[in-house]
Amino acid sequence: MTRDQINRLEMSQATLNHMDMYAGVWNAVPVIGRYKNQLQQIIREIKEKADDQESAKLFIAKSVRELKKEVALKMDVQDDILEAYAADTDNAELLAKVTNSYSDYFTLSNENFEIKVKNVIRLLENYVEKAADYGSSVEQIEDIKTSFNDWLEHRGKTREYQIASGTATQSLDQLFKEMTPVLKNLDNVTKRFRRSNPTFFIGYISARQVVDN
Repeated sequence: MTRDQINRLEMSQATLNHMDMYAGVWNAVPVIGRYKNQLQQIIREIKEKADDQESAKLFIAKSVRELKKEVALKMDVQDDILEAYAADTDNAELLAKVTNSYSDYFTLSNENFEIKVKNVIRLLENYVEKAADYGSSVEQIEDIKTSFNDWLEHRGKTREYQIASGTATQSLDQLFKEMTPVLKNLDNVTKRFRRSNPTFFIGYISARQVVDN
């Protein structure tokens, strides 16, 4: 990759990380999740294309621990959604399964972490329509599956889920071109938070800046 491409990739990854950090702010808006998933898929394909390029290896490398943290944070948000739904509907059985925190996930052994994430993903899929008013969406579940697959791959395991992708394998130049409109779409749909959640919005604008390293 060129230096400009690496800078743009770092910007897009920072944007994605910021969206993950503030998932509780936007997760009730499905269109944001859809654009975020598109961005995540393009980033994945760029990384796969650039994996054998020496200039990109340091940036692309991500430890199993970092990926586990990423999945745990996302699962924590989704547990909160199901927990709210279960409490409101007096579903004691579901409530007992979803009162998990970030640390409840992250501190598990890798084998138990894998089992727990799979089990809760199944719950999320079973209740996605019923819990829609609480912020549950197919887009968010697909996002978690993608991150979970990344974690599995870094552990040398087979991907658990087949994620549907609207992005065909392209050259690096083409992938970066496809990234531009997706980021613009995200820009447009996050404007609604300028006044309702300025902390999230200002952080988003900061993440979107390309830093010339």
